[in-house]
Amino acid sequence: MAKDTLKVWIMPTQVGSRTGKLFTRAVAAFRKAHPAVNLELRVLPWSNAWAELMRAYKRGDPPDLVQVGSTWMGTLTHLGHLAPVPDGLESRATVAPWIDECVQVNGKRMALPWVVECSGLIARSDILDGVVRESDLSTWEGFLSFCRVLGENANKQEIDPRRPLPVGITCRPEPVTLHNLAPWLLTGGWKLGELLASESPLVLSHPSARAGLEYLSELLRVNRTDEDSGAIQPYRLAMDFYQEGRFAFLIGNPWMIVRNLIDPTASVESRWPVTFLPIPAGPAGSATRGGGSGLAVSAKSPRQELAWKLARHMCGSTFMDVWCQSSGDVPAHLGGFWSRHGDHPELQKIRHALEAARNYPPHPMWATLERVLARGLSDILWSLLAGDSLDENGMAIASTVDEEIQSILQTGWDRVKVKP
Repeated sequence: MAKDTLKVWIMPTQVGSRTGKLFTRAVAAFRKAHPAVNLELRVLPWSNAWAELMRAYKRGDPPDLVQVGSTWMGTLTHLGHLAPVPDGLESRATVAPWIDECVQVNGKRMALPWVVECSGLIARSDILDGVVRESDLSTWEGFLSFCRVLGENANKQEIDPRRPLPVGITCRPEPVTLHNLAPWLLTGGWKLGELLASESPLVLSHPSARAGLEYLSELLRVNRTDEDSGAIQPYRLAMDFYQEGRFAFLIGNPWMIVRNLIDPTASVESRWPVTFLPIPAGPAGSATRGGGSGLAVSAKSPRQELAWKLARHMCGSTFMDVWCQSSGDVPAHLGGFWSRHGDHPELQKIRHALEAARNYPPHPMWATLERVLARGLSDILWSLLAGDSLDENGMAIASTVDEEIQSILQTGWDRVKVKP
């Protein structure tokens, strides 16, 4: 008897040679319950997943089940590519309310929450021990003061793990730049969601973004970031932190900490003891960018019922117990992973950060807006690295970005009101 084939596309935080084998192991129970189903897995890096997905929909040959980034939900729904979650499909409690909001568009659930993340500081514990308390780094002022000392003492000429540079920062025009630096704008008071919802003509040049941009300008200066280090690819930046000890802090997703906590034998480890710290509180208090992924079913899939059964299995603890050991991702749902590991001090800090996080606004044009904002923020950073002041050139770049955003919002798309 011919088998039904389910095409599954996923984008793990970490893609490695073991990914396919781990997926096969994690879905063993599903295969046993559905022996007539063949699972065809495709693993994609986030960098080209969107383009590949768009090509698949254009060809009329999309995956049956697909991992969808939280910022893609509105766009894919608006395009009619996703099937709504069937009524009655189990809805389990999630780590934070915003996670449920990420998978809803116009009041309808379009995916099952799967994994979540937030931007934070990963810090070398050996640099902090005996020198500074975590509470001293909890505010903009305290963090900048410590980075200033590190910058003055750093060995700029060569990598010296005993005298690291303060922070690994990439200035490349990529979404990861926006992911890592948006929290500083948010803690400064940036009202991104409200501005897009109100169709304000000012977004990046809005006065609420000013404090965060000024802080980043000062951080780059004390960080001694130059054009060479600002151009380092995110993966290389992470390796410079974890393996070379080039920086005292890295901004990003704490997947390495999670992975090593639940699997001390993980093949990729940090040479230095590391700890998670929340983004320091600014004038607007504590905040960070939250994100993650849901599992969605394509609207044109001929096997939707079966695909939703697999999605439900992949959200369960049987699957996630295996998956988290490889990816370092944390489950969106409570229970399972969080019940077993949630008492660990590092995971408690990560959970608190997730609870305080804010997702990007669920705008149907977000996939495009994200690229424009990332490129604009990158241009501002490069201007600052070239020695220009924020007033001299940075705000003019921000205004140009806002003009492009307004042009995008005034296209022929249906105008959709979104909540801030």
